[in-house]
Amino acid sequence: MARHTGWSCYPVRSGNLRSFNEIVNIVKDLQIQQGPVLNRMKDILDRYDGDWVLPLPDIDKEPNLPPLTPALIADAVDNMAMRAASVRPVNIFPAIDPNKDRGRRSREYAEKRRKIVAATYHNSKWNLARRRYYRQLAAYHTCSLVVLPDFQTGLPKIEVRDPLGTYVEPQANEELRQPEYVAFVTRHSAEYLRRVYPQSRQENGGPIHSHDLRELWDCVEWYDLDQTVFGIIGPVWDDRRMSNERPWITPWQQLSPAYPNRVGASPAVVPHNVSLGRIASRIGSMLGNVDLQARLMALDILAQEKAIWPDMYAIGRSGGMPRIIGGTWKDGREGDINLLQDVESIGQIRSTPDVRTTQIIDRLERNFRTSTGLLPQFGGETYGALRTGRGIDALTGMALDPRIQELHEISEAWLPHLNAVILETYKAYWPDKKFSMYSGWPGDKGIVEFTPKEHIETTDNTVSYNLPGADVIQQTQILGSLRGAKAISGKTFRAMHPYIDDPEAEERLVHDEDFDEALRQSILQKLLTGELPLVASALIKKYVADGLDIFDAVVKADEEMRARQATQAPEPPPGMAAAPETMPGMAAPPEQMMAMQAPPGQAGPVMAPDRRAQMAQILQAMGQGA
Repeated sequence: MARHTGWSCYPVRSGNLRSFNEIVNIVKDLQIQQGPVLNRMKDILDRYDGDWVLPLPDIDKEPNLPPLTPALIADAVDNMAMRAASVRPVNIFPAIDPNKDRGRRSREYAEKRRKIVAATYHNSKWNLARRRYYRQLAAYHTCSLVVLPDFQTGLPKIEVRDPLGTYVEPQANEELRQPEYVAFVTRHSAEYLRRVYPQSRQENGGPIHSHDLRELWDCVEWYDLDQTVFGIIGPVWDDRRMSNERPWITPWQQLSPAYPNRVGASPAVVPHNVSLGRIASRIGSMLGNVDLQARLMALDILAQEKAIWPDMYAIGRSGGMPRIIGGTWKDGREGDINLLQDVESIGQIRSTPDVRTTQIIDRLERNFRTSTGLLPQFGGETYGALRTGRGIDALTGMALDPRIQELHEISEAWLPHLNAVILETYKAYWPDKKFSMYSGWPGDKGIVEFTPKEHIETTDNTVSYNLPGADVIQQTQILGSLRGAKAISGKTFRAMHPYIDDPEAEERLVHDEDFDEALRQSILQKLLTGELPLVASALIKKYVADGLDIFDAVVKADEEMRARQATQAPEPPPGMAAAPETMPGMAAPPEQMMAMQAPPGQAGPVMAPDRRAQMAQILQAMGQGA
């Protein structure tokens, strides 16, 4: 049954494959309909790359000037994108049975699904591709992603495609659903197509002649719910503009068979912003402003140049014609003299550039910055009466955070489909393969082992930014304030902070450090109070210096001290209560101890192991001897 969507009326059919002829007609129709929007996007790209011509008066010997104003388009795109990409989102994969720890339907399998997606991110270099994705969103207010099976690596791969060559199913502006078909139009040389696809050659019945090897051809990658097709849709008539003015009838050819879509869903993700009307870039509406700035700046520089080297004129004598002897006027900076004939007087036509030109340029730049959120702080500047870092940060946040928040919320809405397609691709193409993948993705580093058919029980997931709109520095400040006010726990702080890869491992390290510090403080306290023998302290320090940690050093020192205490004491010498060996470090030499013997018939003092008691007994014995 046909369903009408947007501008066009194309049947969306499940189980019935479109012919390549239908696909070509749909793509050509979309090229015409979306041509103006894509051309405006191309204008943004030209100014971003600096690949555009500055319009100036066509005067002979006029110098060619590059754009002389700041790269406002590039700054507005890059700064917004880099700030949005500085924070990674959190992927959440729920367990089917949250109360089950291991096995099917458990939290263990949900954790594996999260690690599978993280490992795919790592292998697709998504950490860098995400920055291009945000640049597209910031510049065009739309972007283009696709998940494809890579049969060389045996893994799904995430690709960021060019929105200038992306044509999606037309939808109403208020419709926020996945498109059911997406076409990517790419350009290849005739030489490449003839070499890779021999059926495209004219001698084999194809449209490409052998003498057109340098000619570019538009090729289409078509993805819908039922199939994937690749083919030629026609030559490129205008290399710069999209093909909305291309003749309708052009040679086309299907180059691949219609491969069935095993995933069962569109592998492409084409997010876009939410606007009042159609998708339109705020930066694209400011292109005239940037062009006018560049033009005024170039004209002002030319006027300044004319003021430095003004035009000269000569008034001839009556009846004579002014003439330069030698035929050419010599530049005064060369030191040569100009000889003139029949000249009454010489004058200069001086002109002073209007100072209001620079004021207009500054006003245009200010208008651009306020309209696009391009703050002076991005370039290391500030203005006005702001003196404190807090005030500058607050002003920056008010101007920028809502725009970053919108970019983050767009990702939260569309990236769950990307994650689901990744999991479905594993199940569709390698269901029984046993994977052992390393993930270098922050937060999920390590090895994940899985079998898609067993462990990918569901593709349900959500993508969430903990603090949408905030960058890394702001998140640290906000989370730190909440932690200090005891509004969140330390565990929540670590889980929400973008710099902490593994919150649980980090928590264990923090606890280990706390125990280490507590043990050191306890040892120092016992040393100060005399509760810890000096020998035990020396043993602990020795073992730590040998490479043991503080815990192992304390345990080993305790074992050695216990072994010494368990050793049977020798018999005391005559006249002594204990052998000198039992009083290490505190007993007097044997000859001195013999001199301090008790009188005959009187028992000597009993030496306690405590040092203070030992000292008291020694003093008592000395008093009795006196």
